[in-house]
Amino acid sequence: MRYRFLIVVTFLSATANAAEPGRAVTGDPANEVFLANSHLSGWLLDNLGNAGRDGGGFNLLSHVTFPEMSFYRDTMVGLNFEHIFNGAAADEAISMFTPRKDPNTLHVTSPRTASLHWPAADSAWAIDCTMTYTFVEPDAIDMEFSATPRKETWPQGYLAFMWASYMNRTVERPIHFWGTDGTREGWMSFGEDTEKAPGFEVGTVAFQGAPLLPYESGSKTLNIIEHPTKRFVLPFYYGLLDGDHDLKTTDDRLAYVLMFDQAAPMRFALWNFINNDDGKADPHSPAWDWQYVIRAPKVGQTYGYRMRVVVTPFTTREDILLRYRAWAKTSPMRLLEP
Repeated sequence: MRYRFLIVVTFLSATANAAEPGRAVTGDPANEVFLANSHLSGWLLDNLGNAGRDGGGFNLLSHVTFPEMSFYRDTMVGLNFEHIFNGAAADEAISMFTPRKDPNTLHVTSPRTASLHWPAADSAWAIDCTMTYTFVEPDAIDMEFSATPRKETWPQGYLAFMWASYMNRTVERPIHFWGTDGTREGWMSFGEDTEKAPGFEVGTVAFQGAPLLPYESGSKTLNIIEHPTKRFVLPFYYGLLDGDHDLKTTDDRLAYVLMFDQAAPMRFALWNFINNDDGKADPHSPAWDWQYVIRAPKVGQTYGYRMRVVVTPFTTREDILLRYRAWAKTSPMRLLEP
């Protein structure tokens, strides 16, 4: 009843948003909360509330123009803290999915703000982690991550953290960003079709000035190895969502934009694990991900970054660049441009 009151008084406008109390997964306010602004709405769940749906994050998130269409696949999750890794062979077993499995708790601090907290005592990595989500008018979600390692677990000199979003219906597989391919600087795409297996680009794109991450033989390298030539220059990227989930229509494209307040510690990532009936990867269900790297961490010191997710009708990529620059001027950390 408490969440219903907040929805009616604070969130509902002339057009109801997609997520409604009846669409909650567990109905337990200890495990899930409805958050919204004028254009976006969804359910944030912790690991327990999202059991069977690949960890804590948004099980449903939608735009007011297409209120029944979630950005993320129904049985998966978006904006989800998924991995911690360090390039060490001895930690190969815990380098995948531990944030999904380690206990975390949901904390609601306002009608538009909630956080997920992973205590170090229950962490496979002995790291205190918190991700806070705040819905900002009219079409953005601000996210802030903090991590405090409580014991030394970085024989290669770094800790890396990864977030995943399993997209439901995109116009195309690639993400787009301002970067370089080694020969020119400008708009780049990643996730394009290639002649190499698996037939399209997957993996990680690092900042143009960041050194490669080292790793030992026998370590889990899936999320470590960077693309050999493509690098981003400005810390933002976007992809195109199919708003009504009907690929035959073309007037419903939404820009899904991720903007970061730092460049060198961030890395973009893209995968495609969902197959069509023919066994080939579905180009309209990629995983649009990102990573954060702490180099030379110290026990007891807190690290972090801020970012903004924007979902808005797509106009031009130049408009997206302008929106990133406007946000970058107001970002508290201001570590934005090379």
